[in-house]
Amino acid sequence: MDIQYHILQKWINQSDRIVFISGAAFSEAAGFPDYRVMDETFLETYKYPPEEMLCLTFLQRYPAFFYRYYRNKILAPLLEARPGVAHDTLVKLEEAGKLKAILTVNIDGIHQEAGSRNVLELHGSVMRSWCAKCEKFMDFFYIADSPSLIPYCNVDMCGDYVRPAIVLKEEPYDLALLEQAMQAVREADVLIIDGSALKEFPVPNLMAAYQGHKLVLMNTAPLVFDARAGVVIRGDYNEIFSQLELDL
Repeated sequence: MDIQYHILQKWINQSDRIVFISGAAFSEAAGFPDYRVMDETFLETYKYPPEEMLCLTFLQRYPAFFYRYYRNKILAPLLEARPGVAHDTLVKLEEAGKLKAILTVNIDGIHQEAGSRNVLELHGSVMRSWCAKCEKFMDFFYIADSPSLIPYCNVDMCGDYVRPAIVLKEEPYDLALLEQAMQAVREADVLIIDGSALKEFPVPNLMAAYQGHKLVLMNTAPLVFDARAGVVIRGDYNEIFSQLELDL
């Protein structure tokens, strides 16, 4: 174990106010690939890039295209994903009273599946869905088990489509939730950030709000954010967390 691991291990063992911020790469460690990545045949299959399909106006205009992509690239892979050592370690840190919050830009609910409780889902979650007309909330399986490509609301003959409770482009964020996340970061003595999350709003803002001196960056692009961190670690997340000898 090198010096960076030793420092991280020491900081975690001595802390009781840790905040962890996760992004797409952390979910990849659980077997859920980034649904926004395009391979060579993506446009042949879906006709539009992910950043266009994940817009509110796209869903409103072309729901069939949206739900085809949503079912194939998000729901189907998510049903196969399972929490690993990295997710399980965060659960243990929370149970030990060390980890105060997980802030995530992921929409997959894997942290909660692992057993984490205090998770702030800054971009919403596919584990919930709601009717765009009557605003009735449903669970994950309402869309997953719908016999039709476009899931329609059956509450009081509403008939409008049911959509995942995620923040699409062109939609506002939950300001109260963002303020809660900011407060958690301000109160943290150790802030650990999955580097893939730094590509997403509001994670750079959250990092800027951190007032401590124990910033840990994992798998960040070299030289971009590294200068701000006390510890920089790169590698597979499950291997990183399995190497730590924690006092729990």
